[in-house]
Amino acid sequence: MAARHSQQGVALLVVSVLVLLAALVLGGALRTAWFNELITGTDADYQRALSNAQALLHDAELDIQGRAPNGGPCREDGPEYEHSCRRRGPPALAEGTVWFPQDGPVEFDPVRDWLAAKSPQCAQGICLPEGLAPEFWRLPAAELDKVKSAAAHYGEFSGAPSPLATNALLANKGWYWVEVLAFDASAPAPADNADIAPDVDNPYIFRITAMAEGNKPATRAVVQGLLVWKRVDS
Repeated sequence: MAARHSQQGVALLVVSVLVLLAALVLGGALRTAWFNELITGTDADYQRALSNAQALLHDAELDIQGRAPNGGPCREDGPEYEHSCRRRGPPALAEGTVWFPQDGPVEFDPVRDWLAAKSPQCAQGICLPEGLAPEFWRLPAAELDKVKSAAAHYGEFSGAPSPLATNALLANKGWYWVEVLAFDASAPAPADNADIAPDVDNPYIFRITAMAEGNKPATRAVVQGLLVWKRVDS
């Protein structure tokens, strides 16, 4: 009888060890699955934010060119894109509306003077080069919120349909800023960068920064691009 009890005790110990090992394996598998899901969710959130940032970059290009999403001119009084374009001229500036230069410094100088008195030197997504710090999207939250308040939003000046119903993140957590960089048209452009030289009558280069955030607090995508204004003879 003593031997039989000893064998039962050994069997119980073996079973206990096996159960413990199975629990450890299961726990490790669950942790691995949770970690993989976390990585996948984070990557998906970033890809969504990146897609929104790219959409904002394209919308900013339309805004600079005064174009509607269909490629046609965006008009202040147009039936389809009513109130979507930027108003221009002294009356608009008196109401706080700024615009991109299309006819050279004479047109943009009043806007430049108006922006220079602001902090940051931005309004409605148009900024002077000194108005934005390098990599300003890394600023502390309170300072970044101030920069966000001077940004433009998707469709605000291009007439693109509001994405609120289909893409709330793009509507609520997307911004773009355009720095208007003066270009010295009298200086010869490098031969390998001749295409970057803007027209002499509108010597500006537009540097666009588009930023979109995701569902997760730490998710942020930033894309930048340059646009050079060149008129095409009809």
